[in-house]
Amino acid sequence: MLIDFHTHIYPEKLASRTVETLGGKAHIPHFTDGTLGSLTALMDREGVDRFVLLHIATSPKNEGNVNAFARQTNSARHPSFGSVHPDSARWKEELLALKEAGVKGVKFHNEYQNFFADDEKAFPVYAECGRLGLAMLFHGGADLAFSPPEKCSPARMARAAKAFPSAKFIFAHLGGMRSAKDSIEFLAPLANVFTDTAFSSQYVPLSAGREVIEAFGAERVLFGTDCPWDTPARTLAYLKAMRLPPLWEEKIFYGNALQILEDELSS
Repeated sequence: MLIDFHTHIYPEKLASRTVETLGGKAHIPHFTDGTLGSLTALMDREGVDRFVLLHIATSPKNEGNVNAFARQTNSARHPSFGSVHPDSARWKEELLALKEAGVKGVKFHNEYQNFFADDEKAFPVYAECGRLGLAMLFHGGADLAFSPPEKCSPARMARAAKAFPSAKFIFAHLGGMRSAKDSIEFLAPLANVFTDTAFSSQYVPLSAGREVIEAFGAERVLFGTDCPWDTPARTLAYLKAMRLPPLWEEKIFYGNALQILEDELSS
């Protein structure tokens, strides 16, 4: 079994223009046209059984539409994560609606949402996510489309995670894009912090990637690609080259994802 815990789609009318704009801004290629159909076809070709769709409310204004799209696209094959913005007046209502719709988590991207991960204005949001049992997935570290300072560095992420030890945090890109050492220092020791492998096959050297995975341990690493910006085949080859123990691979490729999604292995 293989579960990709980190993928993106956009509404069909906006998808093509969105991936062209975002890819151009970051100077990276894209491997789907941004639609659910295109993503599903790629996942089928490359042997992915299930994939998590991550949506981002870039402002309070679009929060409702983003979460309506998350609920619409949420399914057993492709579970969706919704999103809220800490400056929204309705974030609590949005979280409850996501929970009631069976959504398992919330995505944050601090660069696009323009707030630092450890800004205390977001702490009530994190607390409510923890109370509702919604996992929180953050873009970790640098973003190729944005200039410093990083709004979600491993040190900032660690301060937020320590403040809510019963909440589940997932910091993408091996804990921080281009921040492997800081990820190991600040995030790996925290039991409520997971990471994923999204977009790492192209930007994290193999030895550094393995060091991060070993620091977190097999139980707190998720297979993810960041598709349309990378692919399952390339990410799988990257991880296979690490020669991890088979039991580690099982947990990273699907076991940990099933646990977070509260699934049974036989489902």
